[in-house]
Amino acid sequence: GFAPSTAEACVRALDFYDIPVEGKHVVVVGRSLVVGKPVAMLLLRRNASVTICHSRTEDLPKIMRTADIVICATGRARAFREGQTVLDVGINFDKDGNLCGDVDYESVEPVVDAITPVPGGLGSVTTSITMEHTVSAAEKTIR
Repeated sequence: GFAPSTAEACVRALDFYDIPVEGKHVVVVGRSLVVGKPVAMLLLRRNASVTICHSRTEDLPKIMRTADIVICATGRARAFREGQTVLDVGINFDKDGNLCGDVDYESVEPVVDAITPVPGGLGSVTTSITMEHTVSAAEKTIR
C-alpha cells in the first residue's frame, strides 16, 4: 500500500530541504488517520522521537516549544520558538474567506528556521504524490 499523500509530502519536504529527523523531537499536532498518525509513523521509521498532540492536549504551546520540528494538522497552532522547522498542513479560511493554514505565517516566519506556507506549500507536493501513487498502482495492475 501507499502512505497517505499528505503525510508522505511532509517527509519528502524534510528530505528535499535536507532537514534531518533522526534523533530529533517532532511534535505532530493532529491525530487524524490521514495526516497525524501516518506522518508520526513515517517519522518513527526514520528514528525521530515523535509526540502526537491534538486540540485537547493540555499545555499544547509548552509541548510545541520543545520540538525541533512541528507538523500542524489541526486547529490554529501558534506556539513556536527560534530554530524550529514548521510544516503547516492545515486548511482553513480566515475571517475574509481566504485560504490559510493552521499557523499564522506572517508572525511565525520571522521566528522559526523554516516554515511551509498555505497556500503554496505542501498542497502541490501532496497532489504530485497522489498522482505518483495512482500511476504506480496502475503500473502494478498491468504487470
